[in-house]
Amino acid sequence: MLHPFGDDPEEHDARRRSREMLLEKSSNFTDGEYDEQNDFSARDVKDHRDFVRSIDLVLRPHFSSAELVEDQFYAGSHSPQIRSLVEQHGERLKPALEKIKKSYRIYIETASDAPLEREARRLSRRYFEEEPDANQLNFLKLKRYYEKVRTFNDIARTEWREVSKDIDTLIVINETRQLARKIDQQFIRPLALLIRQTDSFLDEMRMHIRVNNENVDPITRSRKIDIQYNPGIRYNIAAMLGLSDETESNTVTAEAPVEEEDNENRDFEGSLAANIVLETREHKLNRASIISVPILGSRDWNRTPHYRFEVPLVYFEQCVETFKKSYHVNIEEDNIKGPMNAAAAQVLKGQSDDVIVQYQQLITSILDDAAEKILDKDFPGLAKPEVFLYHCGATVLYRITLKYLRAQQLGEMFYLDANQNTSREFPEEIIKKILIDWWKKYFQDVAGENVDSYLTYSRQLEMVKREYRILYEEGVQMRKKEQPGVTYLGVEKWLRDNRNRVFGPRKVEIFRRFISGTVLDEGYYFR
Repeated sequence: MLHPFGDDPEEHDARRRSREMLLEKSSNFTDGEYDEQNDFSARDVKDHRDFVRSIDLVLRPHFSSAELVEDQFYAGSHSPQIRSLVEQHGERLKPALEKIKKSYRIYIETASDAPLEREARRLSRRYFEEEPDANQLNFLKLKRYYEKVRTFNDIARTEWREVSKDIDTLIVINETRQLARKIDQQFIRPLALLIRQTDSFLDEMRMHIRVNNENVDPITRSRKIDIQYNPGIRYNIAAMLGLSDETESNTVTAEAPVEEEDNENRDFEGSLAANIVLETREHKLNRASIISVPILGSRDWNRTPHYRFEVPLVYFEQCVETFKKSYHVNIEEDNIKGPMNAAAAQVLKGQSDDVIVQYQQLITSILDDAAEKILDKDFPGLAKPEVFLYHCGATVLYRITLKYLRAQQLGEMFYLDANQNTSREFPEEIIKKILIDWWKKYFQDVAGENVDSYLTYSRQLEMVKREYRILYEEGVQMRKKEQPGVTYLGVEKWLRDNRNRVFGPRKVEIFRRFISGTVLDEGYYFR
């Protein structure tokens, strides 16, 4: 039997102390210092440029990493022995990860501009006798912004430290060492930098807005600051960082400025390989970063998970590496292949950049076709059709794309796994990345006020519901013709079994998006 603790105890303690220090607040760095073990310098910590974006985007890696860490530790593909060890030695993991996600929703999702605007207007009577001007409102917004972000960062540091303790234990157990080390490298260390950057940024904000006193609420444990309005201070983040107001307004919704600037000089159909380099360059200081679609809405109802679509950068890069090593990719209908023996696959493996570009063109053409058919064939005559497609969400288009690929037997890559067995799968992270690029281009001219119009949304929602009712009744009549004399009891099962024929494959996904409790809900059947 393997001894559960394979590392030297002194080495183990040193690594534990190093990881704890990594999550501590940095305050004594000079610009020349560099932490070789943690691979970031004082310049990295004091780089606050990213904070001109909406804070829910800047700190989103905490939420997405918490989900990914939980998924990786508790994946069903692990052996029973590994699952047992994770359950036994990872008792802090789930509570800590859940608290991080819950705190993100409480403090960070409410610290974006629209919720802060509402909160500032409610608070204005306490601070100002007359109707507040723009700078006075910004004063209140920055006050609450600071309190919320500082509170969340305190919680994140504490809970990631708890996660790190369990990871430290799992690293020294032979069976879980590889898994735990991978998670430590991919998530804990990048998040440590983000925590320290956030602390440094908040310290700068504290001086800019001239905080008199700062306390922790004994009941809620949230931060509260004492601050007085000074008309000589410009209360916005861009001014604090020495940037223009225009820069701030532009970068709040800019998810990848480096990539977008480059895209102005090259065609959208350009090399995905070059795109990878740009993504890596932009996110090199934060390996937990995500690539995501921009959220155009500013209301609570149009910033829900339906409007989010993202791929972790590290997963995307891994998928690209697998794609490049594959021995065949089904791109053309007249050149579809299946698995082959390992020897033959070994000879063929290795895809050129041209194949990646062809794959991008395939997915882009499917997305163009799906968007056109949704708006012109499935739901014709819509007012503001692009807004309707935006409300459908990128996840709907992703599912429609996968359906089409499966139906046409296109899009799969074939490769040799670590055991030299032939494997086949969709390069899902590449598909997601192509969809995100397509989405940004398609909706670049859609105005936020149109997305925020609940009147437009409610009319479109009613149209979707009406279409569902019509097709449902047509399906009932279709079943009566095909199975006369059969009772009504089995009609819902029949509709589920024949859903693509009755409703159409694209409409199935759109009905699922907008209407709950129907025969199309995924809970009714197993995929």
